[in-house]
Amino acid sequence: MTYYVVYVFSMAGLTGNINLISSGIQYALFILFTTITFFFIDRTGRRPLLIYGAIGMGICQFVVGGVLGTYGVPVPEGVGGNQNVVISVSGSPSYTVIAFSYLLIIVYALTLAPVAWVYAAEVWSLETRAYGMALATIANWLFNFALGLFVPPAFHNISWKTFIIFGVLCFAAAVQAFVSYPETAKKSLEEIEEMFRPGGPKPWQTKVGGSHLDTHVQDVIDEQRKGSLASMGEKPAVVQKEATL
Repeated sequence: MTYYVVYVFSMAGLTGNINLISSGIQYALFILFTTITFFFIDRTGRRPLLIYGAIGMGICQFVVGGVLGTYGVPVPEGVGGNQNVVISVSGSPSYTVIAFSYLLIIVYALTLAPVAWVYAAEVWSLETRAYGMALATIANWLFNFALGLFVPPAFHNISWKTFIIFGVLCFAAAVQAFVSYPETAKKSLEEIEEMFRPGGPKPWQTKVGGSHLDTHVQDVIDEQRKGSLASMGEKPAVVQKEATL
């Protein structure tokens, strides 16, 4: 959707500068909603954003693919001469395609786009973090490169079914996150390592917070508070004793 939204909007009947402006709006939405994620990512945790974000994206993919498959008109010569865009819709179905294309970008910007990088940084130990993030970045760009090569011929050969494929992959990603990604928000590196060791908690049993370090810090604070209250309680007794003498 991000790389080839111009093609998608061509399928929805947008042409010329309107198509370019409409495709540019998605980048503004991307920046805006990725920024919003900053304010709640630690409260919601990583798992819900990964799981529900993938589900939301999958629904959007299915809606776009379903609308194009149901109402689309084949254009063998290519829309506007573009051989990669061989289907077109108009009227209300075209508005639905545009709306859910934008909605997919919004869901992605709020969830998977920022969380994927945060999660990739948190699951590595200090000794392996540099190598791990390097591998994550390489994998990200390799798959982006493959995606760039795959989508145009997919639009040409299987048309609307391309969206169904990506919708299925989104739901598969949600299942993968549920069964194999433990919650890492507000946890120390040592606790994250424990979760990934054999015999660790099941990913779906983990939740935000609950850090042993936070508990220890709170215990220290409570002990100091008790000590202060005890000291304050002794002073009146001392004053009373001096008055009696």
